[in-house]
Amino acid sequence: MTDSFLSDLRALIDVDASVGTRARYSSDAGLTRIPPLAVAFPRTPEQAIAAFEFARAHGVPLTARGGGTSCASNAIGPGLVLDFSRHMNRVLSIDPEARTATVEPGCVGSTLQAAAAKHGLRFGPDPSSQNRATIAGMVANNACGPHATAWGRTSDNIVALDCVDGRGRRFTATTGRDSALRDVPGLATLIDSHLAPIRTQLGRFKRQVSGYSLEHLTPEGGRNLAAMLTGTEGTLVLILSVTVRLVPQPDAPVLAALGYRSMIEAADDVPALLAHSPLAVEGMDRRLVDVVRAHKGPGAVPALPEGEGWLLVEVGAPGEDVTASLERARALCAASAAVDTVVYPPGTQASALWRIRADGAGLGGRTPPDGAGGGDQQAWPGFEDAAVPPENLGAYLRDFTALMEEFDIDGLLYGHFGDGCVHVRLAMPLETPEGVAHSRAFLQSAARICAAHGGSVSGEHGDGRARSELLRFMYTPEMLDLFARVKHLFDPDNLLNPGVLAAPMDQAEAASRARARARAARSGVVDVLAANGVPDSAFSDRDDAAAGRSGLAPADGASGASGAPADGALELQPGVDPLDANLRRVAARPMPADGGFAFTHDGGDFTAAVHRCTGVGKCRAGVPGTFMCPSYLATRDEKDVTRGRARILQEAANSQLVQAIDSPEVLEALDLCLACKACSADCPAGVDMARYRSEALFRTYRGRLRPLSHYTLGWLPRLTRVTARVPGLAAVANAIMSVAPLRSLAFRIIGLDPRRGMPALQSGTVTAWARRRNLLAGTLPAGDAASSFTATSGTAARAAATSAAATSAAATSAAASSAAATDARERGGTPASCDSAREREAATASSMVGSPILNGPRDPGGRPYALVWADSFSQTLDGTGARAVVDVLEANGFAPIVAPDACCGLTWITTGQLTGAKKHLASLLGVLAPFAAAGITIVGVEPSCTAVLRDDLMDLLPDDPRSALVSGATHTLAEVLSAVPASSRNLPSLEGVEIVAQPHCHHYSVMGWDTDQALLESLGAHVTRLEGCCGLAGNFGMEAGHYDLSVAVASHSLLPSLSAQPDAVYLADGFSCRTQAAQLAGRRGVHLATLLAAYSG
Repeated sequence: MTDSFLSDLRALIDVDASVGTRARYSSDAGLTRIPPLAVAFPRTPEQAIAAFEFARAHGVPLTARGGGTSCASNAIGPGLVLDFSRHMNRVLSIDPEARTATVEPGCVGSTLQAAAAKHGLRFGPDPSSQNRATIAGMVANNACGPHATAWGRTSDNIVALDCVDGRGRRFTATTGRDSALRDVPGLATLIDSHLAPIRTQLGRFKRQVSGYSLEHLTPEGGRNLAAMLTGTEGTLVLILSVTVRLVPQPDAPVLAALGYRSMIEAADDVPALLAHSPLAVEGMDRRLVDVVRAHKGPGAVPALPEGEGWLLVEVGAPGEDVTASLERARALCAASAAVDTVVYPPGTQASALWRIRADGAGLGGRTPPDGAGGGDQQAWPGFEDAAVPPENLGAYLRDFTALMEEFDIDGLLYGHFGDGCVHVRLAMPLETPEGVAHSRAFLQSAARICAAHGGSVSGEHGDGRARSELLRFMYTPEMLDLFARVKHLFDPDNLLNPGVLAAPMDQAEAASRARARARAARSGVVDVLAANGVPDSAFSDRDDAAAGRSGLAPADGASGASGAPADGALELQPGVDPLDANLRRVAARPMPADGGFAFTHDGGDFTAAVHRCTGVGKCRAGVPGTFMCPSYLATRDEKDVTRGRARILQEAANSQLVQAIDSPEVLEALDLCLACKACSADCPAGVDMARYRSEALFRTYRGRLRPLSHYTLGWLPRLTRVTARVPGLAAVANAIMSVAPLRSLAFRIIGLDPRRGMPALQSGTVTAWARRRNLLAGTLPAGDAASSFTATSGTAARAAATSAAATSAAATSAAASSAAATDARERGGTPASCDSAREREAATASSMVGSPILNGPRDPGGRPYALVWADSFSQTLDGTGARAVVDVLEANGFAPIVAPDACCGLTWITTGQLTGAKKHLASLLGVLAPFAAAGITIVGVEPSCTAVLRDDLMDLLPDDPRSALVSGATHTLAEVLSAVPASSRNLPSLEGVEIVAQPHCHHYSVMGWDTDQALLESLGAHVTRLEGCCGLAGNFGMEAGHYDLSVAVASHSLLPSLSAQPDAVYLADGFSCRTQAAQLAGRRGVHLATLLAAYSG
C-alpha cells in the first residue's frame, strides 16, 4: 500500500518520503523519535485538505507541523506529516481598527509581530521560540511566553480558527456564543452532562494548559469553541488559518532586575510583585547566567544585582512614557523582598537580558561545570514547563528541588514566575535502560508533587508524548475518559496526532469503564478520591514512582494530595503513548573518539556530541546580529539547517533509518554545511556542526578514496608553497589559470566549480620577506627556550594557558560589557553611563591592564615581543595583511618577530583529513610552543587559522601540553592593540571613514568581533557590520556543486551591503571573504592591519 499511496499522493501535493527527510522529521524538540511515513508540504488550504482526505481514506494518521520546536514531542507521528512552515507562512491581513490579524498556519510568530508593529500593535503571547515557532503551533500548544502575565495565553487572544476535523468537516471555530455548538454535533450535550467535574478540575488557574480546556465550553465559559480547540495539540482539528487579537504596544517598557538569595525566595516574592500589574515576571537562576558567561564571555551578561537568582520584571503601558515607567519600576523594587535591585531603561542591556532568558531552553541544555570535575551534563526536556498557581510557587519549588536532589538529577530553573510556570531542563540519564527507568520514576514523582500543589504538568508547551501519560496524576479517570469522548466526537478513527492526550472512546466504553471503577471502589481496592478532586485510579505496573526507584529508597506512600495508593499504581489511559516509549537517546549507540576529534567536553563520545542538539531550532530563526545558519537562510529547507543535520547524525548513531555514519544520507546532509562554526557560537546548546562534519568525513573516508576536491584543497598549502618559492612559477601558473577554458578544464578535473576564478598566486613568502628584514624568529629572542618550555608541561602548562586564555576572553568580552554600559542603569538610584565609542574602547583597554600581552619578554629597547604567525594563506596567496600586522605592531610599541613557516592544517580539517591535520598541528606546536612558553604573544593574521589554534587544536591534540599553551597565547591584532593603553597607541584617525565590515565566520564564532568593532569606532570610523557568512567559507564555495548556494548566501548580507555602499572601505580579515567580494562584486577588500597602515600614511 505504501508505494501506491505515496505515488497517488504526489499527484495532490509535494511529498518527500526519502530516508533523510523521514529521519529529519522523526523528532521535534522533544525526547521521542517516530519516523513518519512521509512529509508533505502544502501550498494552499485546498492542498492540505486534499492530502488529509486522501490519508483519511487510506487510514493513514496525520500530524501537522510548523517550526518543529515542540518540546514534548507533539509534532511527530507515524503517518503523514504536513509541514506548513515552508509555503503557508504568510500574514494574510491585519485590521488595525479591529486589532486583529489573520495568518496562515505556518506563519512564524516574529513575522506576525513585525507586521503588527507597523500599526503600533503586537500579538500578546510571545514564547521564547517565537522567532521560529509558528502561530498554528502556538495555537496547538496554547503557548504563552513572558507577557502572558499581562496579555494572557494564546487561548485568550484567539478570534477564529479555520479548520477541518477528523471526520472531514470544515468549519470556522469562533469565540461566539453558540449554545448548541452546532459545528460539532453532540459536543454541547456531552459538556452539559459533565459540568461538575469540569468546574472543579479544569480552569483553576491561568497556566492550567494540560489536557483539553473544556471549561471554555461551559455556559459560563461562553461556549468558546476557538479557545477550547487552542491547546488540543492537533488531536482534534487540522488548522488552515488563524485569526488572533492584537494589543497595543507599551511605549517605554522598563526592566527591573531583582536579586534574591535563591530562586525559591524569588518565587515567594511573586504574589507581592503581581500587585504592581507588571507586563512580565521572569525567573532566572544564577547558574543559567554562568552558562552564558562561559559560552559567550563575561561581556555577554549585563551587570546584574547581587543574588543567586533573579526576577526580571517589566513594567510599562501604552501611553506611559519612560519617566512614568521608571517610577513604577522603582516603586516595585522598593516593595519587593529582593536583596538588591537594578533598573534598566529601554536599550541594549535590557535586550541582552531578554535574549539570555529567551535562550533558556538551549542554554539549559547543559548543566554548568561545578568546578570540581562534575556538571557539564546533557540536560533534556521532559518536565519542561510545569506550572502551579503563583501563590504556591515557592512551596512547589522547595518540594521539586528536593526531589531533584533525591534523584541526583540536576537542572537549571527559569521561567514565567509571574504565572507560576517553571522551565527546567533536566540532566536525566537517558543513555541506558536503567537510566530511563530512573528518569521515569522521577517524572512520575514530579507529577505527583505538581498535582499536590494544585498545578499542571504543562504550563504552555502542551503535554505531547512527554506528559500525556502524567495527566493521570492531575485528573480523575472520569475526566480522562471525558477527554477521550471529546476526541471521539472530533476524530473517531484516531487519525489526528494519535498517541497524544487521548484516544477516542465512545459512550459505551466510557460507561463500561465507569462501572468497573465503581465495582473496584466498592470492593475496597481503590481509596476514595481525595477531596480536592485529584485522581484516584485502577492499578497498573507502570507507576514506577510508587513501585520503587532504581537504586533509591521507595517513594513515600501517597504523594501529597494525589491520592495515589502507596503500594499500587495509576492506570495508563488507553491509546496514550507512555512517556518512555520511542526515546531517541537510549536507542543511540556510543561512537567513541577514534583518531579524530577527542570530544573532550562530551565524554569522548561523538554520539553524545551530536545529541547536544535537542531541536529547539534557533538555527532556523535568523536572529539579527547572529550568523547561524547561512545555508538554511538561503534554502529554507530543514535538510540544510543545523538541527536537520544533527538529526541525521543522531539517526546514524541508532542505525535504524540511517544505517551508519558513512551512509549517503549523512553525506547529503553535510554537503551544504559551510563549516562556518556559527552554530558553535549562536546555538545555545553549543552544537559545532563544522566539527561534526569534519569528524563524519574523517570516519567515512578513512582508508578509502576521497573526492578529488579533498586532495586538491587539503594539499593546497603545499602546492602554493611551491609556486611561491620557485621563482617565476607563480607568474606562469597565474597566466595559465587566466585562460578561462584552461581554468575551467582544470577545475572540472580536480572537483572545483568552473564558474569560480582562481585567486592569484603570490611570488615569494612572508617568511622570505621577514628574513630580508631580519625579523624571522629562528630561535627565542631572549631567555632559555629549552628550560622555559621543559619546566612548563602537563598541569603547569594548562594553568599557564588558562591565564593566557582568560586574557584573550577579556579582550573579546570587555567590548561587549563596556558597550552595555552605554545605557543608563540604576542601582540604588545612582545612574551610570558610558556614552562614546572611545569610552567603550577605553574600557576594553583598561580591562587588559596587566595582561600577559604586555608582560612578556622584551627586546633590549624595552618593547614586548609579539610573534606574528603567517598562515598558509598569508604565506603564499596574500601576504599584504601579515606584513601590515608587523608594521602596525612595531608602530605601537611592540618588537614584532615573524614565526618560521608552519601550517595549521585548516584545509585538512575542513575536508576531514584529520590524521594529516594532526601531523601539521604537531609540527606547528614545535614551532610556536617555545615562544608561548616564554610568555610571548602569538598574533594570528588569517581568522580561520587563528581559530584553529584557539579552538580545534584543543580537541585534536588535547593531551599535548603544548596545545593549551599555544591556544592561550594566540590573539587577534585587535585584541593585542586593545591591550595597549590608548595614550601609548600610534593609530590613525578614521574620522569620516565608512567601513563595511565582513567578520570572518570563525572570527565571529571563536574569537568574537566586538573588540575589532570597538577599536575601529574608537578611531572615529562608522562601521556597518555585516551579519552572516560571506558564502565562500574557505574551500566550500570553490567545490563543485556549491557555487549556487555560495552566491545565495552572499546575497543575504554581503552583496546587498556592498552595493548599497559603493564608496565604503570593505574590511575583511579573511582571505575567503575578500575573494568572494572580488569574484562576485568586483570589490577589493583589506585586512584590518592593511587599513590601519594605509591611514597611518
